[in-house]
Amino acid sequence: MATFASGFALVALVAIGIAIAIVGRRRAADEDTSGILRVLRIGAMIYGTIVVLVTAFGVIGNLTSDIVQVTLPTQEFWPVLPDGVEWTPASCATLVGGGFLQAEASVEGLGMNVRTLLAAGVLVQGLTQLAVTAAVHLLATRLLSGEPFQPAMSRAISLTAAALIAGGLLWQVLFGVGEFMAARQVLEAGGWSWPADLGLEDPSVLLPQPRLGLTIEFWPIFTGMALAAVAAAFRHGERLQRETAGLV
Repeated sequence: MATFASGFALVALVAIGIAIAIVGRRRAADEDTSGILRVLRIGAMIYGTIVVLVTAFGVIGNLTSDIVQVTLPTQEFWPVLPDGVEWTPASCATLVGGGFLQAEASVEGLGMNVRTLLAAGVLVQGLTQLAVTAAVHLLATRLLSGEPFQPAMSRAISLTAAALIAGGLLWQVLFGVGEFMAARQVLEAGGWSWPADLGLEDPSVLLPQPRLGLTIEFWPIFTGMALAAVAAAFRHGERLQRETAGLV
């Protein structure tokens, strides 16, 4: 869902840029641009509805479902065969380094603390996307009404920029910590017992070790900064509009 969110944020930013360009067009071209604005507004409404449904499904599923879909981050891992097992590769390809760093898993019996973190990540991600969607919808509505440069518009875009920066970082932290805790609950052993003829001194090599897979992507910050610049442009437009109105 994070990749989907990043893609939408960029699309939304492009949509806002297109809308700003439309503002600069002459009044005679209103009929030519109104169709684009209506498509933007309807698209924002449809996407917002989808986000609400997906977010609600994700939050409820993480909190109540017996089985939870979760990414388990692990230390670099490659399966080790027990002593005495002879394995002949089917080709000349030979692994010389590297391994798995995560596993997409269906897990049963996760603790409520992990479920809550994962559900909170889904919720924050959904609310952040809704904030951007609402800004696009409001902008299209204002442009269609012929009143784009209003204080409410610049405030809305500023709040959206702040929400995108804060929410984008917060949901990554929630997912990262939640997935790490899930990996610990699934992969950490409370004890070991194995037959002597297995030929292993340490059977832990047969399983990967959990890892804090917290990787922060910075696109929410950059996109939020771009939206903050858009809000500044709208505030400048408000001042010009007031000055022009004062001259008339």
